[in-house]
Amino acid sequence: MGQDNKKEIRGKGKELLFSLGIGVVVIDLENQITFMNPFAEKMLARIRNHVIGLNVQECHLPEHREGVNKLIKQTLESGDQSLPMVKIIDGPTTLLSVRLSPLLDSRDQRIGVVLVINDLTSETVVAEKETSPAHLMKLPIFEKGKILLLDVDRIVFMKSVRNYTSVHTYDKEFLSNLPLGELEKRFEKKLFFRVHRSFMVNLSKIEELSSIRSGRYHIRVDNKEKTVIPVSRKGVDKLRKILRF
Repeated sequence: MGQDNKKEIRGKGKELLFSLGIGVVVIDLENQITFMNPFAEKMLARIRNHVIGLNVQECHLPEHREGVNKLIKQTLESGDQSLPMVKIIDGPTTLLSVRLSPLLDSRDQRIGVVLVINDLTSETVVAEKETSPAHLMKLPIFEKGKILLLDVDRIVFMKSVRNYTSVHTYDKEFLSNLPLGELEKRFEKKLFFRVHRSFMVNLSKIEELSSIRSGRYHIRVDNKEKTVIPVSRKGVDKLRKILRF
């Protein structure tokens, strides 16, 4: 890449330097990090002087590099600039959303990628122990190419779907890219309970617990369809203790 293009990238990066509360990282067509603002430095726990000039792949674990490269490639090759690529980064005490958009020069040629980082952890209540995961008060979910923050108390139940989670409210279904096992750690246990390896329910939305045969139970939840959900043998004993019956 020519020096003129690199200067233009740095110049555009400086324009974003003081974006209030938003982290900004800029990489060029060779995947080199050319800019990082102070908010990104704090969110990613990286020192700017140590990462400027590095290939962005060097900042990720080996098992994540293929996914990162794919997102960058999709961003540069996408024909629809109005729909940036979005990735949720989930850590032990932070939850970040990263939006990748192509960086254009004065001739509308793609000369790099801009990563805009938002800290979603402000929507959580952090557990008293620093080593404990943050308890989510709002859940990032996908709808029509956008990320929405869904109030946790609106959730009736969640179902594991491969590496994703199907999230059900009274009359709608959404998709979260966080697996059910991770959500189990992040949700307040007084509100949610994993009744089955594939299901977690909002305890306040349980309408009925019924025995279907010896040792087997299911629950009916308070949504529009009155969905019936299986309860594992271990889940029944724990549920009895929680509900005190």
